[in-house]
Amino acid sequence: MRILATLLLLATALAPVSAQTPTGPPGTILDAMRREFPLDHAALDRELAGKTPEEARRLAYAGIERFLRAHHYEIAGAPAPMVVALEARQGAMLRALEKQDVRLCAAIGDRGVFSPEALAGPAPPGLDEFGVGLIEAAKAGAGVSPTPPNPQAREDFAAWLAMVGKIEPDIPVRAMLGDRALRSAAPPVQLCRGAAAMHEAAVALPGSQAERMSRILLGLSIGPPAD
Repeated sequence: MRILATLLLLATALAPVSAQTPTGPPGTILDAMRREFPLDHAALDRELAGKTPEEARRLAYAGIERFLRAHHYEIAGAPAPMVVALEARQGAMLRALEKQDVRLCAAIGDRGVFSPEALAGPAPPGLDEFGVGLIEAAKAGAGVSPTPPNPQAREDFAAWLAMVGKIEPDIPVRAMLGDRALRSAAPPVQLCRGAAAMHEAAVALPGSQAERMSRILLGLSIGPPAD
């Protein structure tokens, strides 16, 4: 399960860069990117200039995915409170999206927020705040060394799976993680709630386990680092 990366930005939020009229909350993510990463902002500005709203939305998704992958290690290496808060936001986003569009929630939970399926639907509630959090995490994690291998990985993973089972006992998340066919056959509500539970479980773990598992899941959400 590509854990939702849940991650973030609609062209409506970015529309001011290309002189289009925004239909969503104006400037929140754009202002954060302009403030923290002016060169990335300028490059995206040039890419979106003159595009139709539909094309700008598609390009914005692709551009933000590139940004996240380029700053993969910085985001995953941000201070622990930021990383855990981002995981909590991902779970909350999916829970809210379930009430709005369960099929879109399933697509984002299983395929990622920048997938073609995600582009077909509305923004998840809380996406602007989550996007700003990712940008701020990338800034805060700049210069941090990559996280070393975790000698407690087996114990952390077992505790995380147990917590997922407590949150959603009727969804076979463990089996779905290793069985693509089972995931494909699962109803949307299971994919949606299972993905939400995965993020919620990381946050619910005790002490430093919550930090370690949140870093892992956030890194999976972002996707592999850019070459």
